[in-house]
Amino acid sequence: MPLSQERDVGFCTTLTAASHDGLRVVGSFGLLTLVAYALARLVSAIATGTMMDELAAGFGDVLSDKLFVLAIAAVFLFLARFDLSLRTVRVLMAVFVLTAGVFLVYDDFLRGDFNLTAGWLALLLLLVAGAVPLQPIQTLLLGLGLTAIHTAFAIQPAADGTPFGGEIRRFVFLLLVTFVATAVESALYQGRHAQYRGKRKLERLRHLLTTQNTRLALQARAVENQNARLEDQAEKLEAQQKQLVQQEKMASLGQLTGGIAHELKNPLNFITNFAGLSVELLEEFREEMVEDPSRPVGEALEASGDILDDLSTNAEKIREHGRRADGIIRSMLAHSRSRPGPRRLARINTLLDEYVGLAYHGMRAEHQSFNVEIVRDFDDAVGELAIVPEELGRVFLNVLDNAFAATRKHAEASEEPYEARVRIATQALASGGVEIRVEDNGPGIPPEIRDQIFQPFFTTKPTGEGTGLGLSLSYEIVVNGHSGEFDIEDAPGGGAAFVIRLPHADEQERDDAALAALAAQRR
Repeated sequence: MPLSQERDVGFCTTLTAASHDGLRVVGSFGLLTLVAYALARLVSAIATGTMMDELAAGFGDVLSDKLFVLAIAAVFLFLARFDLSLRTVRVLMAVFVLTAGVFLVYDDFLRGDFNLTAGWLALLLLLVAGAVPLQPIQTLLLGLGLTAIHTAFAIQPAADGTPFGGEIRRFVFLLLVTFVATAVESALYQGRHAQYRGKRKLERLRHLLTTQNTRLALQARAVENQNARLEDQAEKLEAQQKQLVQQEKMASLGQLTGGIAHELKNPLNFITNFAGLSVELLEEFREEMVEDPSRPVGEALEASGDILDDLSTNAEKIREHGRRADGIIRSMLAHSRSRPGPRRLARINTLLDEYVGLAYHGMRAEHQSFNVEIVRDFDDAVGELAIVPEELGRVFLNVLDNAFAATRKHAEASEEPYEARVRIATQALASGGVEIRVEDNGPGIPPEIRDQIFQPFFTTKPTGEGTGLGLSLSYEIVVNGHSGEFDIEDAPGGGAAFVIRLPHADEQERDDAALAALAAQRR
């Protein structure tokens, strides 16, 4: 009855191949013993009349009694050349062991000497158990069979009627050898099965890695093609960028900066690099696998764990940056940062008041019926700050335009008497910086969209009235360009309040700004 493991055709094939190797081992043992017998006879013939002759003759006599058994063992070298099934090999080995055991025991029974019989039987059982892939139960049955044969003859009196001695010791010895041979066979059997499973896993892993390598190569080729398409799209996006910049200038919402192509190339470069690293790791893994074929599979897999982890990490990075490139393509434009202009010392109150007038008159030019109460609440303690006036002026225009637009729309939608009011306030901070507040009494900004206000391309205006870049660019100018803060709060009495906090410049920044202002005046 085959064990559950032998239901696997692949494992059964492995055992069949091992059984043929076992036939060669047993046959080689028999052949070598015959050669030893021939050498002993040769030495006996040469050294006649000496002690060596007696020793060689005695060794030859022992072998001559076992010659039939050894001759049968040598025949297995011939049988190994045929395509025998696993069951056939096992049957042949069982017949050989039992037949040889009967011959050995019977021969010693006739000679009246059982001193070496148990040793010959133990050698025969261990040889077969170590060479041929028998099932552990089969090895146990063969050992018990040899023990039974030996015991059956040993308890009989000798041919001359003399009883044998030491039967119990030899019986126990053969039982112990049987258990040892069974344990060895069980360990070898399980070891062959574990090696087969490891080989199967390694083959599946090799197939998986080959498939992954092919997939990565195809992805790399696709990325190269996509890179070429993105180069063409980058040129088109650059033209669209110029149109958006011009539109933003006209709307006083700021301007875009160049760099879309650079932003698109970044994730593509990451993908190309990680794909290249993955190809190198696969080559390194292949070299490590073939470096020492005799190394156990478990050890090989454990040694390659870092390579497999790196491959998994590279695949994740490729997917991450691929998504990033896809997002850039879908949005058609990247929101890039422009190179900041030179900082100059400027009076915040003066600059802010100037842009309040520009924003108000700009709104009046577009909507002649628009009217609003402007409250200027400037702190005289606010002096000069090292800023980029043109960029910060664009921020003021964006914020004021949003405040005026909110009050205008609220006035148009309100059925009750409504007086539009915008308060612009500055306040010197204890840290030396300044806080700028632009408050309106419009409808306010719903809490659910406040987190999106500063995102690029987000706008609540109807299509065609805004690009959604004004507040996003203003946020970058304040936070990234001037290391400040830009927040949205609820205005007292309703409406929205845009709060800008600019830090105090250190001495070095003030000196640089003063030099820049002097250079600007000379130009």
